[in-house]
Amino acid sequence: MKKLKVRLPNGREIEAMDVDFETIKEDWNEYKLEDGTVLKFKTIVSSIIRTEDYDPMTGDPVYHVRSTNILRVKVPEELKRLPSGAKPGEKGGVEVV
Repeated sequence: MKKLKVRLPNGREIEAMDVDFETIKEDWNEYKLEDGTVLKFKTIVSSIIRTEDYDPMTGDPVYHVRSTNILRVKVPEELKRLPSGAKPGEKGGVEVV
């Protein structure tokens, strides 16, 4: 594990260790909204650091995770509208034949 200094969102600078990891599973979370829309959401972790701090309630080490969120949306046809500036007969800027 490589030691490094990290600045937290609150401006505090701390000592931390870059923790290597292996992805075991990254599934999609799916949510069906009352209007019929289905949202698929996935978080992709890019780095994990372990600080020298410990949670005062549990004694567990404190980790910070850097990640990216991915969202896929499947919308019922009746909820779709043409993008502003699109002409009838076009779909997403591509003419429908």
